[in-house]
Amino acid sequence: MNSETLEASLRQLVGGSNVLAGPPGGPALVVRPGTTEAVAECLKLFHGQQAPVVALGGLTGLVHGTHTPSHYFGISTERLNKFESFDPNTRLVVVGAGTKLVAVHDFAADHDLRYGVDLGARGSCTIGGNIATNAGGNSVIRFGMTRSNVVGLEVVLSDGSIVTDLRGLPKNNAGYDLKQIFIGSEGTLGIVTKALLKLSRRPAGTASVLLALNHLDSALAVMEAIERACGHSLLALEIMWNRYFEKVSTALSAQTPPLPPGHPIYLLAQVEGVDNGEQAVDSLIGALESIDGIVDSALATTPVQESRLWSIRDGSDVIERAHKHVLSFDVSMRPHNYAAYIADVEARLKARISDAIAYYFGHLADGNIHFMIGHNGSSSDATRVIEECVYDALAYYEPSSISAEHGIGREKAAHLWRSRSTAEIAAMNRIRVALDPAGILNPHISYEPKSLDARASQVP
Repeated sequence: MNSETLEASLRQLVGGSNVLAGPPGGPALVVRPGTTEAVAECLKLFHGQQAPVVALGGLTGLVHGTHTPSHYFGISTERLNKFESFDPNTRLVVVGAGTKLVAVHDFAADHDLRYGVDLGARGSCTIGGNIATNAGGNSVIRFGMTRSNVVGLEVVLSDGSIVTDLRGLPKNNAGYDLKQIFIGSEGTLGIVTKALLKLSRRPAGTASVLLALNHLDSALAVMEAIERACGHSLLALEIMWNRYFEKVSTALSAQTPPLPPGHPIYLLAQVEGVDNGEQAVDSLIGALESIDGIVDSALATTPVQESRLWSIRDGSDVIERAHKHVLSFDVSMRPHNYAAYIADVEARLKARISDAIAYYFGHLADGNIHFMIGHNGSSSDATRVIEECVYDALAYYEPSSISAEHGIGREKAAHLWRSRSTAEIAAMNRIRVALDPAGILNPHISYEPKSLDARASQVP
């Protein structure tokens, strides 16, 4: 079957209006099935023709997983965006993979509930994409990563087989928990079409505080005090270094920033109240009363005030617009290693890429630092050099990971060996071959171990 015949078959399956030109840097042709069964029929066609396929969600991924050669075919989950069912007794909701994260938050709020996963791209990212990358975000300390919030999945395998488990049983040890294989697999094992998500009760009220600090040690002391005093009431604990805070806070609004720039570290904490919003404020203030090293603070007790503080933390697109080229990283390690690691990366960048400017922020309690490194393109191999500055330095800190929450995609596939052993990578590849023997799902992304000689040269 040639490409024209295959395209005609796809049009017959999903309708001519649902076969479209693909996005820049991706597949030339994209199909938009409207049901799980239609996804299955499309994959049967692709499987029969050994045609490479990539799943497309909200296209908000940061590791270029959907950047493919033009001869690939894309399966968009855009039309799989329905709320299929909701059980108010169990607080479980079945949603299509193409449902926007913000729509799930709005649905939950309409039922006086909430969904635990939240991140800055909430308005454009999809539930299917969140599942594919096991997205984290701001509330991991309270609700865990995406896999902690998914109760069941419906997935189509590469040959068109449909695997469904939307039962929602709290306890079910009847064999393998198959959903966990697909969460975080980035579309290499199957295409998620539906998800059973758990919602939880909304807090009676929340309060946030932005703190200015002089040292990482002060941030760690604040973290310990808030965790001890607030326990599960702590929703988020975010860290921003001065360069990021100053750039974003001054660009977002003509208003004076809630705290002046110039302090080495800014910490943003949010807690919830069990009975009312005042309780959230009291618990937050009480946790901080005995902490030395807090230079300045801004307390937010209303949704508008909180939104202003959080807009700074979520305003990383300011960095994207500020530089000709920007590389994003999300590494993880023990929080007490942050200062030494950042100093190491800064020194390496200064020695090798003179125009590189690094911005640091992240999730303090989760051990996750986000880097955004801008440069003007004066060096032809800037990407390779910057990656080496970030990842070579990471080898000195164990345990650590090259990807805390963004996934691997194309961008990090060549660096996977830095965080996974040869045996782990081999096991991943065996699972992949077992579920996709024809190798049609994301063949542009390969998991390969690094040679022993290369490993030895990178490890301190």
